[in-house]
Amino acid sequence: MKFDRKLIKRFASFLKGSRKMVMISIITAILSSGIGILLPFLVGRAIDSINEDGVDYGTLTRYIVIMLVLIVISALFQLFMNRTNNKISYNVTEKIRNEAYGKVRKLPVSYIDNTSVGSIQSMVISDCETIGDGLIMFMNQFFAGITAIIFTLVIMLVADWKLALFVLVFTPVSFLVSYFIASRSFSSFKAQSEIRSRQTSFISEGTGNFRIIHLFNINEMICNDFDKINEDYKRTSRKATFLSSITNPSTRFVNSLIYAGVAFIGAGHVTSGAITVGLLASMLAYASQFMKPFNDLSSVYTELSDSMACLTRIFKFLDEAELDDDLTSENVDEDLTWDREGDFEIEFKDVSFSYVKDQPVIKNVSFRIKAGSSCAIVGPTGCGKTTLINLLLRFYEPDSGEILVNGKPISQVPRNTLRKYLGVVTQDTWFRNADIMENIKFGRPLLSDEDAISTAKVSGADSFIRKLPNKYHEQISSSRDDISEGQRQLLSITRAMASDPCILILDEATSSVDILTEVKIQKAVKDLLKGRTSLVIAHRLSTIVDADMIVVMEDGRVSEIGKHEDMIDSGGFYSKLYKSYTE
Repeated sequence: MKFDRKLIKRFASFLKGSRKMVMISIITAILSSGIGILLPFLVGRAIDSINEDGVDYGTLTRYIVIMLVLIVISALFQLFMNRTNNKISYNVTEKIRNEAYGKVRKLPVSYIDNTSVGSIQSMVISDCETIGDGLIMFMNQFFAGITAIIFTLVIMLVADWKLALFVLVFTPVSFLVSYFIASRSFSSFKAQSEIRSRQTSFISEGTGNFRIIHLFNINEMICNDFDKINEDYKRTSRKATFLSSITNPSTRFVNSLIYAGVAFIGAGHVTSGAITVGLLASMLAYASQFMKPFNDLSSVYTELSDSMACLTRIFKFLDEAELDDDLTSENVDEDLTWDREGDFEIEFKDVSFSYVKDQPVIKNVSFRIKAGSSCAIVGPTGCGKTTLINLLLRFYEPDSGEILVNGKPISQVPRNTLRKYLGVVTQDTWFRNADIMENIKFGRPLLSDEDAISTAKVSGADSFIRKLPNKYHEQISSSRDDISEGQRQLLSITRAMASDPCILILDEATSSVDILTEVKIQKAVKDLLKGRTSLVIAHRLSTIVDADMIVVMEDGRVSEIGKHEDMIDSGGFYSKLYKSYTE
């Protein structure tokens, strides 16, 4: 693994608010490690208090008491350091996770459409967790390890420079073994992170669409596909784990050889009278202790390989191109806003658009919706109806042409400002995991409960809400099964009505409900449309015969514009479409 300086510098920026705690952690690590380094020296002196003349109990007791005091102090410093490091790690992980999640709302819809939900989930949850674990291990062991190495080396050089030199000469062998193994584990950890993302995406997709899977009886195929991903993960993880697991045993083997060499050479020094038995015991302890930080640092290096792979993926995500306007701007130019009490006219002016370059979906579309009128857009599947809605909502930008509201190009209006004037009811209903009241007030949180209930009565949703155990305080979510599709649509319409939009967009709002439910929804829609400029997309042509204007789309172009009766009489494409629907 090669440490990218830019990557590390960028990561360090997340530590800005924790710099004092980092300094405290480093200081406590040095103190805890430094105190621990003194213990082998004191043990050696205590051993030397026992000689052929007997035991000097006074000296022995003094050293034992000093060691006990130092052990307690070192443990307290260790405890404080661990608590501080945990706090640092969780603070940094929270910042990275918040920034990654906040990035989602700044990305163009095109990125979200082309990226699996599971991949983003894995990155925001699992990858951030891995980074936090790596930071904790680094803070717990790196500074303490460096301190132990320096202090131990100094004491050994003072006590017996020959033994110290022997240890120092062979120590790089241990470090090189660790580096050689760990450097090859980075690619495996990176691949492991990517496959983990695929796993999360696959599980999310499977659990979210389990009815379709059962309906088409493809359970076995789905399980087989998951087994393949799981097999890839097992193989990659096994390699990564194997490489990381042999680091410690390999370095310990080298360290054991160094320890044996110190024992052999030291024994000769004792017999020659160059050092005492107590000092030899201290040197053996220091030889072992000198190698331990290298083992710990090798573990840190291996853990950082995994963390760096995750960090690289997250920063790549954070560097994705964002939307081109300020979504958080609160000081919008008044010239770029409209009076909510006024009328709203919409005009598509020679608009063309393609999701894929050179493959246009919308071609030179032009039409105008008069203020306060309703416009229905009809046409076969894939003709570009929903794409027009996406362009009006500024989920995408036209390749050419422009869309105007009251003569102002919406491309000059910040997206969050534009969407305050729009209300949308789609075929796919989505609700927060919250109670019904909170969902009704989703687009207008300051709306009173009384006004929210009044809106539900107008839409017709009040009748089924009253039958629920907790009524308006009943907890709901998009996955709840005991609320029908029609009831969901009524609730979705209620939510749109509660936001009091100036322009209303209905995208296939009744396509998934039965005829009786459709009648209820149509009544609610009529109340919702009163006095509002509206754009309606519908496959059921019976729902749009009363529209003030109908735009017929065919192959990405406008083929007809007019009222229902006029186009039926003309015998054009709409007439044929309507006849095929009614027959």
